[in-house]
Amino acid sequence: MSNPFSVKPPEDLTPQNIADNFVEMYTDFPSLKEPMNLFIHGPRGAGKSIMLRSLERQVQLLMSAESREKLPFFAVHVPIKREFFGNPEFLRLNGWKATTVGEHLLTIHAVQYLCDALFENNITLTDTSKAEFSGLWEDCGGGEDVKAIDAWENFGDASRFCERETRRVRQYYVRLPEVGESDVYRGALTGLSDFLLLIVRTLINEGSLVDGPVCFMVDDADNLPEDLQRVLNSWVSARVAKLACFKVTTQLAYKTFKTMDGRIIESPHDFTEINIGSVYTANKGNFARRIEAIVAKRLKNAGIERTPEEFFPKDHVQQARRDEIWEDLRQGHSDPYIALKGDGPSRSKDLAQRYAIPALMREVAATKSAHTFSYAGLQSLTDLSSGVVRWFLQPASQMYSAVQSGLDQADADVKVSQIPVSIQDSEIAVWSKEFREKLNADPGGSAGETSRSSLQSMGHSKENYEKLGNLLDAIGTFCRERLLDRTASEQRVFSFALNDDPDSELSDILHLGVRLGYLQKTDLASKNTLGGRRPRYILSRRLGPHYRLDVSGYAAHLSVTCEDLKFALKDPKSFVRSRIKAEKKDDGQTEIKFGEPQ
Repeated sequence: MSNPFSVKPPEDLTPQNIADNFVEMYTDFPSLKEPMNLFIHGPRGAGKSIMLRSLERQVQLLMSAESREKLPFFAVHVPIKREFFGNPEFLRLNGWKATTVGEHLLTIHAVQYLCDALFENNITLTDTSKAEFSGLWEDCGGGEDVKAIDAWENFGDASRFCERETRRVRQYYVRLPEVGESDVYRGALTGLSDFLLLIVRTLINEGSLVDGPVCFMVDDADNLPEDLQRVLNSWVSARVAKLACFKVTTQLAYKTFKTMDGRIIESPHDFTEINIGSVYTANKGNFARRIEAIVAKRLKNAGIERTPEEFFPKDHVQQARRDEIWEDLRQGHSDPYIALKGDGPSRSKDLAQRYAIPALMREVAATKSAHTFSYAGLQSLTDLSSGVVRWFLQPASQMYSAVQSGLDQADADVKVSQIPVSIQDSEIAVWSKEFREKLNADPGGSAGETSRSSLQSMGHSKENYEKLGNLLDAIGTFCRERLLDRTASEQRVFSFALNDDPDSELSDILHLGVRLGYLQKTDLASKNTLGGRRPRYILSRRLGPHYRLDVSGYAAHLSVTCEDLKFALKDPKSFVRSRIKAEKKDDGQTEIKFGEPQ
């Protein structure tokens, strides 16, 4: 029995795989289906790549309840793979040479995937298209290859031609001398306006593309060297949506929004912009509905006739005790430190959300077995995934495999009907701990190393990983101490806000935490500056079990200075002691700031 929650790289999925398992998210991100330029930001695993691939023609036709004669655009998935574009040879040119040769490379890379998509959709290579390609190629300086173009029989041949050209360009970069003047590049030099758009226009005019403009979906653009990011930005700034638009995904490490001539592309004039993590942090209900729909679809495809809640049951004994605590709090005679004013549903909701689970976790902690608090259940697993779809599917897959491995050989083909609470808790504990421990490993970089290759060089050093780990330990431990303090007016703290501007060191650490998914960045209105907003950083709920926190929500944040956080980077234990001491001295009134429940 195959694992219904297995996660495969998006490029390995067939259109049928995607259509079978993908849950449409277009109502959350309506600009996805519009022929317009769009930047989509989000951590690894947030579902950006599968979202793009779901827009491909074959997938759209499979997902549609009725046959569609015309789609809003012809989508072409253009992956920017680290093993190709992240190699250091692309950093050996500077200035106009880097962008000129780089634009040719990026153009041919995009055309290769355009030809792949045309071939996979059984679109015939006409003599008109072949002649246009041949003429444009010759005009751009590639005359010696015209005979090879004349021999093409289909778009598959065209794709292989482009793939070979990208290898030749890479060889030019590799063979550049270490010092002195670079060798003259003597190959073809294509670009957006003198090649790519003209190819697209020919395909549209001759009727090969019935879906209108081409949407180049540039996936993981962080992996482009900075000079090629400038090229891509120049394409976006061209605003040629009648022929082509660009949907660009990043892992929050896109280094520049400048074009080749130094201008800055801006939203909303040149593009629109969404951050998946921010959208789902602000609206957990939408994400919960998406996860439930994904689970339901995968269970149905696997022939498992259970609802998502039945398949991932919660700990009913723990839930019953939580309900008892909630009722006592609601009656107002359980805890003398809690006295919410007002009656009615809103008061009950506040009690349940803000105090019942912390009280339960304190009760469990008093038994000297705090690790027994259960994070099982569909809603809890959804909360733990922190708006990242893969962070739900990965532990779910591990849980499914753990149940399967416990079956007798005779029952190997029996469908798993549910994931027991004990298995859920066991896998959650390992999964959360592993996430924190990843920061203890050397990422392979060296402190102080600099490069223009973006994602690989932006703070990924052993020293920065250690500092980020210290920061997480400091905040996580403080939040745990706050949770255990029954005298605190607000016990659920899961985020911190800055009172002042960070220096470059702290800024790098915070940005590293956001890129790696350990933190989610948002902001809130500042009470100190008229009209100002201060950055707030929310711990990934995936860290909740490791620090033994309430992941169901929060209603307050820790207000800190950047000097406080720099202290935490070096000595998290002393940071926690000093903050607790200050709170006791000031009765907690100056340290914790209140916000809306999450």
